[in-house]
Amino acid sequence: MKENIMREIIETKKFLFYGGKGGVGKTTMAATTATWLADHGYKTLIVATDPTISLSAIYGQHIGETEITKIGTERNLCGLNINPKKAMGVFQTRLEGMMQGFSTMFGSELLSTPCTEEIAAFDQFVSFFEDTEHDKVVFDTAPTGHTLRELSMPFDWSGYISKQIKNRRELSEALGFVYDEQMVADLELEKARYDRSIKGLSDTSISAVNLVLLPEKLPIEETARAIEDLSGFGINVRSLIINEVIPKEVLQGNWFLERRRATQDKYLKEIEERFSSITRKEVPLLDTDVYGMDILRRVGRGLYGE
Repeated sequence: MKENIMREIIETKKFLFYGGKGGVGKTTMAATTATWLADHGYKTLIVATDPTISLSAIYGQHIGETEITKIGTERNLCGLNINPKKAMGVFQTRLEGMMQGFSTMFGSELLSTPCTEEIAAFDQFVSFFEDTEHDKVVFDTAPTGHTLRELSMPFDWSGYISKQIKNRRELSEALGFVYDEQMVADLELEKARYDRSIKGLSDTSISAVNLVLLPEKLPIEETARAIEDLSGFGINVRSLIINEVIPKEVLQGNWFLERRRATQDKYLKEIEERFSSITRKEVPLLDTDVYGMDILRRVGRGLYGE
């Protein structure tokens, strides 16, 4: 596929998502994209929802876990590495503010469900999906399975809580508790935020979901499953980035590299056949680790042009 198609994708959408199987280079491609956009004059924020330090490692500096961090000396580039445990504190404080007065009925039960930590991380994601301060927001998502679990979580939790509150109206009155309809309304507003974010993910006028994979069997199968599962949420994958393709010019009679490239050729053909309707772009295997601005810019030029 021509590089200008990839460039068009990132220049015409505000919200850009990079996902895929663990270890395929999602963070690299997200950081490459964010750096390219910042270099081309877009005020860009990169947000990692993967609870690892990879975003900090790739830029060679600490990236904040609750506060947006300026990256290097780049005028237009900032980042955030969402830590689910720390996001939980932010989420809990805000939710407790809405639920003040209900603690005698619910205690800490409301904030200790098994999925609350994931909801807390997604809550921060939602807040950046409503961003108005940046031209572009690039999301480095968690490995595919984790991301899909987040999307498939019952985000009507606030509706559930509202229902429980309403069902306990008689009990609260019996206990002398003053029932506050505004609390229910606040929770319903929270649910609406989640609903808008899910809808926004499928809105091709503002969002583009891009998957990263390697020319190998397992990443191909996981990509196919992710495409199918995402379509169940009304989300269409906009592009595939095929990472670490061995350049033919480096083979030079090396039997090991020739065999590896032959295997990759088989899978590259399979990718072309199975995902023919999706924009695809190959990124070559480099002779160095990919971290730091210089290498990110090198990869960016290959993906999106000068």
